[in-house]
Amino acid sequence: MLGVVLWSDASDRKAVIWCEDQGDLAYVKPSDDVLRTGDFFDAGDLVQFEMEVSQSTRVAHNPRLVIEKVGPALPDVLRDAAQTKTPSARRRGQVVSFSPWTEQAKVACS
Repeated sequence: MLGVVLWSDASDRKAVIWCEDQGDLAYVKPSDDVLRTGDFFDAGDLVQFEMEVSQSTRVAHNPRLVIEKVGPALPDVLRDAAQTKTPSARRRGQVVSFSPWTEQAKVACS
C-alpha cells in the first residue's frame, strides 16, 4: 500500500500514515523492519508498506520511502480543514483536495 506520512518521530522511529485507500490511519511502530540506518521519514513523504490489522489498529510493516516531500503541507491542510468545519460538517465528512503529484511521483507510483 502507499501512503503519505502525516507525523513522524525519528528518535522513537514512529510515524502515522494517511493511506491511499482512505481508510484508517496506519502506524509505524519501532521494530527491526523500520529503517535503522540513516534518515527516518518526514511529514509529507510518500511511503510504500505492507499493512496488517492488529487489535483494530492498522500497522505498517516494512515501510520504504518512495518519494521525499511529495506533500509536506498535507498535515497542515488537514489540520486547518478540521478546525474550520462546523461540528455538523465534520460528521458528514469531506474529501480534502490533495494534488501535489509531479511527473516524478506519477512514474514512481505506477
